[in-house]
Amino acid sequence: MSSSPAFFQIMYQNETLFHLEEKAVETVNAPEPKSPEQKEPETPSISAVKQQPPVIVRERAPVTDVFPLLKHKILILTDEPKKQDLITSEAIFLDNILKAVGSSIENSDILNFSFLPGHDARKVLSDKKTSYFITFGVPLIKLKLDLLLVPYTPKSIDGIWFLLADPLAVIEADRNLKKKLWQALQKMFEMPS
Repeated sequence: MSSSPAFFQIMYQNETLFHLEEKAVETVNAPEPKSPEQKEPETPSISAVKQQPPVIVRERAPVTDVFPLLKHKILILTDEPKKQDLITSEAIFLDNILKAVGSSIENSDILNFSFLPGHDARKVLSDKKTSYFITFGVPLIKLKLDLLLVPYTPKSIDGIWFLLADPLAVIEADRNLKKKLWQALQKMFEMPS
């Protein structure tokens, strides 16, 4: 029997056909003819046949893109793919920055983008779960936020302050970037110059 497309078109022209993926099927070959010297093997009894356990197919749970719950009004995002927690020097630097604006690491949600279970921050922002959103080296497009921000220029949108900055390690090593970050934070947190 032919399996060419033309054959199927002729045979099933008024029907809808679906192509299914091939699955491994165990085939049993027909027994070969036996010579007169060979004995017929004994057929095992039903109780001796080992029965296979039933195959249970579990559906895979749908992948959710849930952003973590926030506990504080300041959300800080970093991106360090090799380590979930901040490097000690960066943590100290960040804590000093936050203390200068009247906060601290303990009063902020600090999340590492590389270890987030979900990257969609739109609901967090629409629910007004934060007041200050600072990213160090994480472009907002990665969070499914379509906002045009100029680095080191804070912007208030719908009551939430946004600030886009370089990674903490880059800022820590550059005196000019430290100054730009400090000026941006002063504006964000409405501190005197």
